[in-house]
Amino acid sequence: MMENKKLIIITLLVIIIGGIVLISFYISKPKQIIPSAPNAGTTPDVTISTDKNDYDKGEIINIIVKNGLDKPILYFSGGDRFWGIEYFKDDKWINPAYESDGGFQLTEENLEDNCYVTLYERMPPSELKSQSSISSQWNQKICPFGTGSPAEPRTVRYIDNGQYRLVLNYGFEISDDDPYRLLEIKTIYSNTFTIK
Repeated sequence: MMENKKLIIITLLVIIIGGIVLISFYISKPKQIIPSAPNAGTTPDVTISTDKNDYDKGEIINIIVKNGLDKPILYFSGGDRFWGIEYFKDDKWINPAYESDGGFQLTEENLEDNCYVTLYERMPPSELKSQSSISSQWNQKICPFGTGSPAEPRTVRYIDNGQYRLVLNYGFEISDDDPYRLLEIKTIYSNTFTIK
């Protein structure tokens, strides 16, 4: 009986001493402060995006630009669209506008119809107010620039299958020397999307 009492007392002492050690360790341990992300979930930014990541040939692509900044931005809206596009090939992004026969205009003409490259008058940058958005829809039909005179007809077709992203150039100030030029242009890209 005496031995059972000793065993119980020793067990209780071990539990009490172990508890004291754990409590003192917890109290003396420096608290880790996890900083919260500034404006978590509402980080102000300018974004361009599409409504989906995969599209069938000819499917409508909805495009939206949001200005989440606390000030307006300036962007180029002249011509047929406010956005540019790049495609992914050989492990790099390529802007078709920089290729010798690349680039295109949007068109509402029917597939296989003739289309003509339209020359647009230069427009000064447009303003997108703080916390505002602009949107556009694209049916994937293009009138390719090709080579030769703009007066020569082209053929309406869909853009090729592949992986793409949209591009938006914007800024905050117009040049004093040229009312059509933005200073310190910033470039952003959309999500990547695939046309099947």
